[in-house]
Amino acid sequence: MSGDAARKAFPRGLAQPAGGFRFGADALLLAAFAAQVPGRRVLDLGTGCGPAGLGWLLARPDPQATVLGLDKDPAMVEAARENARRLGLADRFDARLLDVRDLRTDAAPVPGSCDLVLANPPYRHPGSGRRPEHQGREAARFETDGDLPAFAAAASLALADKGRFACVHLAERLVHVVASLAAQNLEPKHILPVSPRRDAPARQILVLARKNGRPGLRLDAPLALYEGTGPETRLSEAALRFCPFLSCNAGPRAAPGRQ
Repeated sequence: MSGDAARKAFPRGLAQPAGGFRFGADALLLAAFAAQVPGRRVLDLGTGCGPAGLGWLLARPDPQATVLGLDKDPAMVEAARENARRLGLADRFDARLLDVRDLRTDAAPVPGSCDLVLANPPYRHPGSGRRPEHQGREAARFETDGDLPAFAAAASLALADKGRFACVHLAERLVHVVASLAAQNLEPKHILPVSPRRDAPARQILVLARKNGRPGLRLDAPLALYEGTGPETRLSEAALRFCPFLSCNAGPRAAPGRQ
């Protein structure tokens, strides 16, 4: 598949390690949410196979922008590099093997050098729910080897003054999210709740914070992902406008060739 064809198909066709963690809509929503923010030097913490960082590059096609993805799983790092090659973005996206908790001991990125940091950290406390057998899946879902405070600390270190941090997390942990960011001088500036349907409580939040930013928060109405019922359930038009990448699984109204 050519780079152009791979870009049109994104996120379909992304390489993912067999048996490992499979990325979900949250990574794509994060890419779309962060696309509102300009940046030339971008860091993707816990990049996995690269959906958020690569999606950001596709959603905001600035030829001068580059993304460095960090992950502690060698198989994920190789998958992310392969996906960058398939998309024709190998000159603008690189992945490195590094635990976000070890960022302070590493030379790249240079502290204070990034305009934007992305993160889709593990959401859940260990023991809060069914644990997957695969170690990589467990680490991606549960705070066993890294949590939001660790990701926020790494982001604050990497960001330039007034740089932005974009992350996705559980709505039920909003207080924890705000406290974790504040502890690292990351001031929340924009929160977009995400709900399954218009009349349902939010399950996730997309958060944009600014390093050493002034107080002042924009809280949006929830983005409802689905509409319709039963076999007619489909992604909402609002969700598809916000994140066109979701059209690969839009439901009955999906565009031809994208179902």
